[in-house]
Amino acid sequence: MKEYYSVISDITVTFEVLAFLLMLFIYKHSGITLSFVHKSSLKTPQDHQIYSCFICAFLGPIFSLLGNQLAYDLIALSMEVIDRRQVFYVALMCHIFFFMLTAYIFHRLRGCRFSLIARICMYLMWLMTMNYAQLVLRGYFDVNFLYEYDVYGVFIVFSNAVIAIILLSYSIRYVFVNIYNKSQ
Repeated sequence: MKEYYSVISDITVTFEVLAFLLMLFIYKHSGITLSFVHKSSLKTPQDHQIYSCFICAFLGPIFSLLGNQLAYDLIALSMEVIDRRQVFYVALMCHIFFFMLTAYIFHRLRGCRFSLIARICMYLMWLMTMNYAQLVLRGYFDVNFLYEYDVYGVFIVFSNAVIAIILLSYSIRYVFVNIYNKSQ
């Protein structure tokens, strides 16, 4: 089952990178300056939405790749099993928190409102609570029922895949509706 998770994780990161490349194209096409601090170039609500989605598409693959590498490195630690579990789940909770904090800071620096896509990405980050549940269950009580029945793995993979699909679908829809249709 872990092989499936690895393949799905690679596909998810690929979708996130494609979404970022499409958002970079959209951003360039929209004429908004690519800066994280100049508020003056965001004039319309559509500019705010493009910037907000660009931030999520920019941070998504970066934090996915970092999170995957962090997970592999933490699993390889030579510690006792319980201690390694505690470090693993706390590190993943901190990782998700830093994603949310970075997205919030980038939005605040530019004075940008969160778009619907960015809010959905932030709402799906409640997988931090799943990591907390795993920390308590596996890290302190050594209870493995979420892990044994693959609830945890399916939940994490599903949440990450939904975020990638939402980012990619918004990018594709925007390109076809606003760029492709205007050129015809």
